[in-house]
Amino acid sequence: MTTPRLTGATSRTYAERLLTANDPDAVAEIVSELEDEFDVVWKPLGDDENNYSDVYTQAASPIPAFCELPLNSEDSQMLRFYEQNADDVDPEEYTSMKAAVESDWVDLEDAEVEIIADGYKPSEGNLLNLTVRDNGKGKGRDDFDDFVGLHAPGLKKQKYGFLQGQYGMGSTAVMQFCGNIEEEYNERAFKFIASASVHDPEEWTWTVVHDKPHKGRVEYITVGGEFPIFDGTFGEALVEKHRESYESYDFDAHVDAFDPMEHGAFVKVYDYRTNASRALISGDEGFRRKFERCVVESPFPIRLTDMRYDNKLTQSTTRGFLPAVRDGNEHLVKGEEHITKETESETLGERDIHILLFKSDSELENVDTTRRGKDRFVAGTTGHKNATSRTGIQKDHAVMLTINGQTHGSKGEYFLKRLGYSKVAEDTVVIVEFDDLANLGMVNMFSASRDTLKDTPQSNLFLAALEDALEDSDLLSDEEDRRRAKRGSEETEVDTETFSDFVQKNPEFANYITTGEHINAPRIRPSDVAGDEEGPTPSDDASAQTSTTGDDGGEGGEGDDDEDQFDTPQLPTYLRPIREYDPAGDHEYWDESEGIMPVEMPVNQGTVIRFATDAQSNYLVREVLSGSLNVSPSARFEAVELQDGLLTLTISPAESAEVGDDFGLTVELTRPDPADCNLFDDPAEAFPDEDTEEGPVAADGGTELDTSPLTSMFTVEYTEPEEAPDTTPSSTCGSAGQEGDESGDEEPGNDTDGEATEGEQDGETREQALAMPEIHFVYEEDWRTDDEGEPLDDEAYDPEIGDAFDEHRLVQVDESRDGTISGLTLTINMDAAPLRSFIVEKNVSDTWKEFVENQYRLAVVFYTICEYRGLVDEDSTSLGSGELMPAELVDRTINALGPALMPTIIPEDQLDRITE
Repeated sequence: MTTPRLTGATSRTYAERLLTANDPDAVAEIVSELEDEFDVVWKPLGDDENNYSDVYTQAASPIPAFCELPLNSEDSQMLRFYEQNADDVDPEEYTSMKAAVESDWVDLEDAEVEIIADGYKPSEGNLLNLTVRDNGKGKGRDDFDDFVGLHAPGLKKQKYGFLQGQYGMGSTAVMQFCGNIEEEYNERAFKFIASASVHDPEEWTWTVVHDKPHKGRVEYITVGGEFPIFDGTFGEALVEKHRESYESYDFDAHVDAFDPMEHGAFVKVYDYRTNASRALISGDEGFRRKFERCVVESPFPIRLTDMRYDNKLTQSTTRGFLPAVRDGNEHLVKGEEHITKETESETLGERDIHILLFKSDSELENVDTTRRGKDRFVAGTTGHKNATSRTGIQKDHAVMLTINGQTHGSKGEYFLKRLGYSKVAEDTVVIVEFDDLANLGMVNMFSASRDTLKDTPQSNLFLAALEDALEDSDLLSDEEDRRRAKRGSEETEVDTETFSDFVQKNPEFANYITTGEHINAPRIRPSDVAGDEEGPTPSDDASAQTSTTGDDGGEGGEGDDDEDQFDTPQLPTYLRPIREYDPAGDHEYWDESEGIMPVEMPVNQGTVIRFATDAQSNYLVREVLSGSLNVSPSARFEAVELQDGLLTLTISPAESAEVGDDFGLTVELTRPDPADCNLFDDPAEAFPDEDTEEGPVAADGGTELDTSPLTSMFTVEYTEPEEAPDTTPSSTCGSAGQEGDESGDEEPGNDTDGEATEGEQDGETREQALAMPEIHFVYEEDWRTDDEGEPLDDEAYDPEIGDAFDEHRLVQVDESRDGTISGLTLTINMDAAPLRSFIVEKNVSDTWKEFVENQYRLAVVFYTICEYRGLVDEDSTSLGSGELMPAELVDRTINALGPALMPTIIPEDQLDRITE
């Protein structure tokens, strides 16, 4: 305790160590030294000992939270330029930052805003620290406490219409995403702040903000009750750190390093957990593309520098999404449309709705390069084989509502699909500006977290107007119709006589589709006739939802106790990665004390990661007490299977993968709160009776149950390509496919011509009452490629169909444009493996092949219609807020029927008469 305040060279040394620290553990050591040597006093952020309610409710996602820091830097630049020209500038003339930046008193050439990454690249630990640096106005020693306030900074900004951060709390939102966020008590969430005012240059003040979970508040450090200070320039240590790590090239030739700072600010967060790739932040994927959806059009250029790498691409500059599209990427855009729409809101008035539509994959001239270029802007997280992005930008931010170029609220791809744009939603970006919105309008429209809309009369009026405008968009409607029509052959694909005949013979089906009334059960049950069995009891249905065992229950009575145990849904307690898998069950497990498990994946095909777990086999799919598997980056997720204590995850490589590249992979198995399930009197009953070796289920000695996700982390490295397994069908299967093509051109159902003619009028009446979906068929030549990815038939091959179909996909179901069955579009694969294999393996005779194909068509169409009708009849709250549209759920369900479809529609007792 040598001095009441930390000053001079000692203070500078501590500040430089904090600025260059590589991880939160190093920060904790520095803070511990300070506490040992000086009279350290921790004070609550905002002088509020209950500040958690402010800090932890500001943002639900890490990128929007982080964006507050560079946007505060832009505010600082604006204040610097304004105060330097205050005598000649009337601030009331500028209602937005965009308008002010276009004036002559703002000098963009003299404005520096930079995001600097250090820590460890994915192959060396995958830890990302982010520092935001600017040479703006900065804070002097008299007003430095604005950095550790909550509401006061925003109140100061509200008198300037050209500033952004008027809530005053955004910069603290990053704390919840720093450090060891997987731990129950995260003691490693730190933020370092240093600043000097342009009016008092070289007079620096600094502090460290720390989340104290055991105290239940966020605090900042002082020495003797005062902020540490020092004089001189600052930042040189960070540049020297970068120079020392840049070994492969000439640092001065390839890195635009900043000069020692006299004024401005440094704000650094450690081990920041972004929901994007942690690889090179200046590159084309991951952090940058996610950041650009939050900063749509920045008035200032923002430099991105990644000190973890020593290549030539460690720096880039961005001004957000729109400038990036317009900077040499205009060829990716099919069209733009501006629609002015009256919102019927006195606050909002008219809004200009800007629509950008990117070209479809088949329209791009060079599939190998320009598709990947498009994915930089609109890639989603569907896990499809051509999704290369790791960020999920399109899924979450298809519609962006901006103020001064910053996204304050967004709607995802689902919003567009709900309007019937299932084909173009993945390629559509909608931007609506609210730069002129006054403070009252901002408060009524957007949450303080700046990532969601509030449920208010103003926002509801706006959303209704936005939906109307998008539904009336000629650009989107015309392209949606074009893409839906581009399916298979141009010939008439639907044999209405066959479908009408089915409806005529099955009136109960037509009644269900048109009215929603289910088939009534007969008065006399089969069990009443047999007399030897009783019908199921209501409890049987409940157990069926949770059972993971077979129907026979095992032999004898020895397995009854075990079966009863698994009939009751339970939560898993461990998820253990398997280093080496043994089919006999003698696995070698990964020891997590060794760190992050490495995984190798060839650049040309996926790989499998297996886990041992006590999750029940139906845990991911049941309706009661179910969990989900979250994989980040989700674009690498391909498939998951959970069976008998073994969870098998399949991941796929990025299309742009190169040997030696790597990325971090996080796998989470979520666990719902058993208190929300009425099956248990005591929520603890939802866990296994005995504690697993992973530890007890109660996190605090028994008073609270641990339902946090079970998490494992990996570093996946791309290796040399391997020879892919041969998926080319045999000549016999190919011959069957050719026969299918020929029969598809003929009129199926000729053996019932007489009956159809006799009931033709009735059939037409039912067809009118039961409008059918739009139906198309595709064949092998439309989608098949060889092992090199080259089409087997250059003339017939269609890239869009090739992306959507392979031999395992039966049907693609596109969402209804108007919510009706007739608005659906079904594309059926007539060369799907289940159909062609059945014809070949069962040796179906030539005369009966057309019959089999017709049965397949009928089954796919009517199974799809029934499934869709059942879903749309459900409570709207279970569908309207989900991640998948009803048609997408139906699509997955019908395609999952592939292995069982043909044996169920053509049973064994019919095979004798149709086979040779």
